[in-house]
Amino acid sequence: MGKSKNENWNPKSLTTIDDLSAELDKIEAAQHAGTLSTHGKWSVGQNLEHCALFIEGSLDGFEMGIPWPMRLIGKLFIKRMLTKPGAQMKPGFNAPTEGNPLMPRDEVSVDEGLAKMKGLVGRLQNGEQMTQDSPFLGKMTHELWVALHLNHCRMHFGFFEYGEQA
Repeated sequence: MGKSKNENWNPKSLTTIDDLSAELDKIEAAQHAGTLSTHGKWSVGQNLEHCALFIEGSLDGFEMGIPWPMRLIGKLFIKRMLTKPGAQMKPGFNAPTEGNPLMPRDEVSVDEGLAKMKGLVGRLQNGEQMTQDSPFLGKMTHELWVALHLNHCRMHFGFFEYGEQA
């Protein structure tokens, strides 16, 4: 019997921006030790860049629009999910790739993805607020953005393995 596509998925525990920063440090240490790997369809660098592009949009604005039926679904289901304790994103949603500015480049190094993520996390740790409207969910508070990004990173980083580090 074949493996389930999510069998190697092990979501990380991320409840604060500081947890996210600490997880980035673990990724960096595994990269330097040569033990970092991923089981997902994207490379580690691509996952990091994708998460960073999403965070960057919530800080600086998005250059994309979403058709109103998708926005309605987002507001009715996704936004409500974010306010429920313990609600978690799971792998399996395939976002449209054509013209989607949140999609990573084909080739992204781990170092490039880490640098982008660490820069954005630093902005948040320095008190910058995410105030931009979501193209999918509409108006968002900073707290909802934090919950969404932690949940999103938790899901993507769940495909990473850090291996044995010296």
